[in-house]
Amino acid sequence: MGFRERIAANAQQHLAPGEKVEGVFAAQNAKVFRTSNRYRTVVATTQRILVFDSGTFSQTKTKELLAELPRTTRLGPASGLWHAIPFGNETLFVNRRYHRDVEAIDAR
Repeated sequence: MGFRERIAANAQQHLAPGEKVEGVFAAQNAKVFRTSNRYRTVVATTQRILVFDSGTFSQTKTKELLAELPRTTRLGPASGLWHAIPFGNETLFVNRRYHRDVEAIDAR
């Protein structure tokens, strides 16, 4: 099972009946690794965008729901090595390898 499939599978328990995953990606709350760094998992569904805390070492877990955003929320356009997404009182940093995922979510 690939990275994106694991995130989608872990998010299933948080979805409403009939809600389907349309896209996922991982982010973090700092550009460089530190002990206070936390991974965030972003899951876009047919109805909303969910942001989960994934912990310090995992990019695929959906431990705690941090936010629920409207599905119409734009996450991009993504550019550069680290794309910054303002999120409440922190910024989510998305590595370049996930920029296509951000763009695909915005395109739906």
